[in-house]
Amino acid sequence: MAYAALLSALQALKKATQQDFISNLFSIKHQITILDEKFCFLRDFLENDPPPASRDLTHILEGRIREAAYRAEDIIDFHIQNQIVPVPVPLTVSVPIPVTVKTSYWRTLSAFWRFLSLSDKQRRIKDFRADNCVKLCHVRADSCVKLYQEFQKVVDEVESILQQVELIKESREFESLHMNDHHPTGDADDVGCSRITPMAMVGFDDEMVEIKNQLCGGSSSLKIVSFVGMAGIGKTTLATNLFHDPLIEYHFHVRSWTTLSQDHQRPNILRSLLRSMTENLGLGLEEVDELVYKSLKGRRYLIVLDDMWSIEAWDDVKMLFPDDHNGSRVIITTRLADVAAYTNSGAYFHQMKFLNDEQSWDLLRGKVFEEDCPDELESVGKWIASNCRGLPLSIIVVAGLLKMDMRKHQWENIGRDVSLAVTEARGEEEEDERLPWKILSLSYNHLPHHLKPCFLSMAAFPEDYQIPVFNLITLWVAEGFLKPLESKSLEQAGEEYLEDLVNRSLVLVTMEGSNRKPRLCSIHDLLRDLCVKKAQEEKFLHPMIRIQESMKHKRRLWFSKSVECLHFKSAIATNPPARSVFCCSYKGEVLNGFNQLKILHILEVNFESFPCEILQLRRLKFIAFSSGFIRYCTLPPSLPKLEHLQSLIVSSSVKFSPHEYRAVAPLPIWDMPQLRHLVFLNITLSPAYGVLENLQTLSRVRNFIFSREAIERLPNLKRLKAIYTGHDPSLYELGNLIHLDKLETLNLFFAPSSRMERVEGVRFGVPLGIKKLTLGGCGISWEEMRGMIGSLVNLEVLKLEYLSVVGEEWVAVEGDFPMLKFLLMERLDLRCWMAEGVDFPSLQRLIIRHCSRLEGIPCGVGEIPTLEVIEVDHCTPMAADSAREILEEQVSMGNDALHVRVSPH
Repeated sequence: MAYAALLSALQALKKATQQDFISNLFSIKHQITILDEKFCFLRDFLENDPPPASRDLTHILEGRIREAAYRAEDIIDFHIQNQIVPVPVPLTVSVPIPVTVKTSYWRTLSAFWRFLSLSDKQRRIKDFRADNCVKLCHVRADSCVKLYQEFQKVVDEVESILQQVELIKESREFESLHMNDHHPTGDADDVGCSRITPMAMVGFDDEMVEIKNQLCGGSSSLKIVSFVGMAGIGKTTLATNLFHDPLIEYHFHVRSWTTLSQDHQRPNILRSLLRSMTENLGLGLEEVDELVYKSLKGRRYLIVLDDMWSIEAWDDVKMLFPDDHNGSRVIITTRLADVAAYTNSGAYFHQMKFLNDEQSWDLLRGKVFEEDCPDELESVGKWIASNCRGLPLSIIVVAGLLKMDMRKHQWENIGRDVSLAVTEARGEEEEDERLPWKILSLSYNHLPHHLKPCFLSMAAFPEDYQIPVFNLITLWVAEGFLKPLESKSLEQAGEEYLEDLVNRSLVLVTMEGSNRKPRLCSIHDLLRDLCVKKAQEEKFLHPMIRIQESMKHKRRLWFSKSVECLHFKSAIATNPPARSVFCCSYKGEVLNGFNQLKILHILEVNFESFPCEILQLRRLKFIAFSSGFIRYCTLPPSLPKLEHLQSLIVSSSVKFSPHEYRAVAPLPIWDMPQLRHLVFLNITLSPAYGVLENLQTLSRVRNFIFSREAIERLPNLKRLKAIYTGHDPSLYELGNLIHLDKLETLNLFFAPSSRMERVEGVRFGVPLGIKKLTLGGCGISWEEMRGMIGSLVNLEVLKLEYLSVVGEEWVAVEGDFPMLKFLLMERLDLRCWMAEGVDFPSLQRLIIRHCSRLEGIPCGVGEIPTLEVIEVDHCTPMAADSAREILEEQVSMGNDALHVRVSPH
């Protein structure tokens, strides 16, 4: 993956220029500047390389770019960090060293020259140390020469690569001119109506009825209907069956179908459309343009544009479709949500859904058996259908394999790895574009270069794994996959990258947070197999699944559970060059062999204390332990040894009470200037003494005093979760929280010294820009709550948990909470709640849990125009009945958008 290697190398070059001694090594500084410029040129070249043309950029060239970038990064890591800047060597010289000399090398050299000016007697006294000094200077000089020579080799290689790039650019310009001079015949995109035949469908009955109503009814204006979803989900099948539906055939005077390609050409599209409407071919482009328009003018038509890949394709043809207000329609199928949204701001947008297990079995059974399924094959057949994960393409391909051999044990073999069976399925011809592997590969091939490393990184997660979005984006940041954007943080860029992958139907959002942002995501099994294979092809990620697997020349390693321990032991002897390690579990194995390691991601951990051997991996930038039982785990005070650490994320699959955590030694994070995200179960901080410019996330910090000085040392903090136990909360100066100007998410929890006590009336400040606020145990009154947070104009999410607010009555006031979209009330002693429809003008979701005294939900809440969901869980019967009454009233008024879910008391 050349693009990812370039981004990582550019970050390393930038860090090298920030070293003080580089400014004194002018030749090396010049080389670094040259490499930076040329790597930026190559990065921009890849970014501007259109995906359909990427096949011109051969694997050989991409490999050369990747290896050159890796080599530059290796030189910086090894020579600059290991040799040029060693641990200072003690040297006793009486002459003072100037303050301007900052590095150990220049201190030593300066001291050596001063030694030469000493008297003979002084020299004899210091003779032994002088010999060491001379030797040390020779070593440093040799290192500088070697550094220069190795950088020069990289510069020469990059120059050669640039010459090859220029040849590619010239060839493309020639091809572009050639294309303009010779119009294509259009045969490649020609799919006439007669070649489109209806196919058996399962699970689309309701969609068929709904979409036929959209096509044949509604507005008389031209309407665009878009089907969006991942490859193989049934977009073309649904469009085909609609196209040949008797009602559709009767309703529309003209029907035309064309299948687009990734590298579409406007003449191809026009001729394909025209061929299905008339026999007047062999015309020039302008004549075809006019003839298509005239063939549709004044007639009710249905046009299907199948498999659209870009908004440019729509821009090329949309002017050909006249709007005569006669009910004409255009159907577009696409994998890209952005394309569907662009076609028409008021377009009907149909998001394709996966089949459920019952529908999957119905489709599989219908494809395999002409009659009923034999009893001995039914259970294994249902199991195989379920393993297809609701994707019609998988089911149809597997059905073809099952029909070849109807023996039960053969079916069981296929069922154990359905995705492998599908991706390795072969057609009559290897180049058949309808092969599952080629259908899926189109989505990857169309990705812009900046998204490819982000997509391939998901190969490091197991099948069906629910990936925490926060972990994924912070991983991308640490890996260097994200290009800095003006006025946006790297994390914000990562959110945009993920959204783009979701819109391209490559990543599934499996859980949203209370702010409607993705919280968990996953990838379909078939796409994961594609991801793994592409990652191996591009030498991006290397699965270590066999004991004899070599780790040589591999920078990202993924270990299976069965062999990871053995590989960890062998790494001590081989010292592999791996920069990233992903493994399923960790039980205290020694990792010291991975001296170059920067990324350590472990999915399952089970230990009582933080593994101190990890602190020997001094270059680590990212550590994540995603799950496990780690109740009493604490962070060692020596954590700042990891001076490059950006993110430490440790989460437990088991939740614990604040009273269950042990007291821990204060953690001096103020010596970690690169730190961006610290998420742990139990953090006690030392008093603040250094500014952490990069810190954005601080989660589960205990009993920290937020003095004005501490606030000033956290200037860019965006997310804070703080817990206070056993002491008077007023001692912690929480009123100063109002000065955290960048804070967007705040979670405060207060626990008394014992379970029998309550904390009452805690005073704290809330920054004006806060968007998400969670409170627990602070014991303020409803009037105090309104005064503190009711007027916050940016507040979108409010969670009031466990006696955060006390009092039997809450009277809402119009004008408060103007932007609040999500309200949670849990374990409160509220009895009477009074509110009207105007009191929460933006509310979308209302969740009430374990409020055992609540007498009801105000009926006026149902009149909030934006309200979508009311959930009542383990509350009084009166509260549950009031929710049902609100639903009945809204339904009687024609409001079908409101959903009410009630769980028993």
